[in-house]
Amino acid sequence: MPERQLYAAVDLGSNSFHMIVARVEHGELRVIDRIKDMVRLAGGLDEKGRLDPATREIALASLARFGQRLRDIPETNLRAVGTQTFRRLDNPAGFLVVAETALGCPIDIVSGREEARLVYTGVRQGMPADVSRRLVIDIGGGSTEIVAGDTLDPVLAESIPFGCVATTRMAFPDGRIDARRWRDARRMVLGELQQFSSSFRHYGWDQAVGSSGTIKAVQAMLSAIRPDAPAGINRQGLSELRERMIQAGHIDRIDLDGLSQRRRPVISGGLLILDAVLKALAIDRLDVSDFALREGLLHDLVGRLGDHDPRDKSVDAMARRYDCDIAQADRVSDWAGAGFDQVAEAWGLRDGHRELLLWAARLHEIGLAVSHEGAPQHGAYILQHADMPGFTRQEQALLACLVAMQRDKPDSQPIDDLPPRLRDLARRLLMILRLAITISRARSDADCSDFALSVRKSNRIELALPEDWLASHPLTRHDLAQEREHLQRLGLQLRLTTLPPTPGHDELAT
Repeated sequence: MPERQLYAAVDLGSNSFHMIVARVEHGELRVIDRIKDMVRLAGGLDEKGRLDPATREIALASLARFGQRLRDIPETNLRAVGTQTFRRLDNPAGFLVVAETALGCPIDIVSGREEARLVYTGVRQGMPADVSRRLVIDIGGGSTEIVAGDTLDPVLAESIPFGCVATTRMAFPDGRIDARRWRDARRMVLGELQQFSSSFRHYGWDQAVGSSGTIKAVQAMLSAIRPDAPAGINRQGLSELRERMIQAGHIDRIDLDGLSQRRRPVISGGLLILDAVLKALAIDRLDVSDFALREGLLHDLVGRLGDHDPRDKSVDAMARRYDCDIAQADRVSDWAGAGFDQVAEAWGLRDGHRELLLWAARLHEIGLAVSHEGAPQHGAYILQHADMPGFTRQEQALLACLVAMQRDKPDSQPIDDLPPRLRDLARRLLMILRLAITISRARSDADCSDFALSVRKSNRIELALPEDWLASHPLTRHDLAQEREHLQRLGLQLRLTTLPPTPGHDELAT
């Protein structure tokens, strides 16, 4: 990591938006700025996933403030992610366009399990390394993440659609709190936890840790009630807080030392979730971490820029799981990478785009594990819906698009379904991938590695191949002529020429 370089991570949660800015000093990240806005995005979402105008404006105003702070940081050093409420939006692409404009950088939507992985990564940064197994619980505004793992990676990761904002609204819609409502809502959360609680208990842990606003607020209230008690949260203290909230009778009448006015409207739902989680997992005591998703996102970003990108591990695992032909994947990847390098500058492509292309190349035959018939579509479905640690939903959608459209007459629908900012990128990466697959069809190490790829206009490229190689590969020559016609359906133009020893560059097809 270059010294003095700035990095920033933005966590667009369902209750609060967080931003953290860090600088590299002596090879380590040092936080130099933090910004938090309590937006309560989940509170503005109706049952159909529509965001009300008032909440939308609050969110965009917050993003604009964040954007000012991020203005001088290179886009390659930024990551912004949306969590549960972004996942529930009925038209996420529509909101993302204006949100990304306000923030000034792309916003990635992460799955619940990817959110859990990032939380675990963040909490791990602030905890001693001498604990072999750790359980982490993070209660957000729209969801709760539960993760267990070792000193390096999560082993179990789950996300449930219960967060402090959504659960408060569901359990106490008019603000009234009583024992029956608490019991009924708690039973619903326990029902969701029942699906995987035994797996976590069987895995076990040496330390249970909680993170984020709800859990820190609970600890603050317990510390105010019992200032001499050890730090952390226990079930006895939790029961006392529950009884005090039920006695208050209404959210507006909750008056507990250590609880901020801004946290009060959503604390009852958060406490209810924590109550259920501790019971389901038989947790007696919970330590509290100041680190959470944003710190995990920051360290994940630095890992992506270095040699520790978790997406590489995910792709390798997928290739093994679905028994991909590694030799053929390498042939396609090598050609695609070389082609990318020749057109990257003209098309304004970056290293991150190259990685996405190579991952698609490595997994382009993943659908063969299901059936040869319709293999690209099978592969696209797998990539769209599989848990792939490190990948965002948009990245998985792009990989699925490239794999779905890798051959034959392309249907533009997969590209049209992508966020607008990814569509031109998808067309260009697809063009390179399709050419790489066509050239490598013989599955031979003797396939052509001597070629020239160049951009003539924004969506027109020229491919030059040795004439003697083409003469000895008539099937490939025929396939390339067909490929030119297929690419025209996507608004892309391909011109084929020959390389020396043929004098000049004789055009093969116009």
